Amino acid sequence: MTNVKVSRKDVPNDQEILQEIARANQIKNPYFRLRARSTIALLETGKRRSELAALKVSDLTTDEDYLYIQFTVRKKRKKSERVLQRIKKFSLSSPYAQIILGYIDYLKNEVKTEFVYPSGHNVFDNYVIDPSQPLKPQEIWRIVKKLNPKDWPHLHRERRAVKVIRRDEKRFGAARLETVYKIRSVLDLEREQTAYNYIRRHETQRVEEEDEILE
Repeated sequence: MTNVKVSRKDVPNDQEILQEIARANQIKNPYFRLRARSTIALLETGKRRSELAALKVSDLTTDEDYLYIQFTVRKKRKKSERVLQRIKKFSLSSPYAQIILGYIDYLKNEVKTEFVYPSGHNVFDNYVIDPSQPLKPQEIWRIVKKLNPKDWPHLHRERRAVKVIRRDEKRFGAARLETVYKIRSVLDLEREQTAYNYIRRHETQRVEEEDEILE
């Protein structure tokens, strides 16, 4: 597949997300179709592809109002690693929750695996699912690329941060220090500086867009 270089200002908008789900709906194989739809929905949490790949079916639970998704977050140091659990949620009324739950039901009934993304391989041009092993994170990247060559998983992380920034801009007129901590919390970042970088990129993009209008 040809790699397409895209600048950060091409973060997917809501219409593009709907288009990606629509493309996934056209996939004939039910497993690939449900998996592709669910991947786009899960990326709306702002999590990394490695964290999606590590998900187990048991990490997803519901109550009367919400779908809860428990992600394993690994914070690597020079000589150590911290493993944390972080929970994201969707209202059960959300289309994303219904997409994800539809895929999980399929896995439970048809695949019988503990992994949300079980591994697989081609045998005589037929894809055989290996329910005993998880998919590699790179495969999550390929799932997204097949739906939209101009998209990749980390752009959804950027998209999640931009939503926080725009919400605060609408409420307060501009991003504030509070916005930095909101982004840090939403994306489970270790440092405030990383959260600030998202705001700085957003501000740079806006200036570039204004310059294009004036030219």
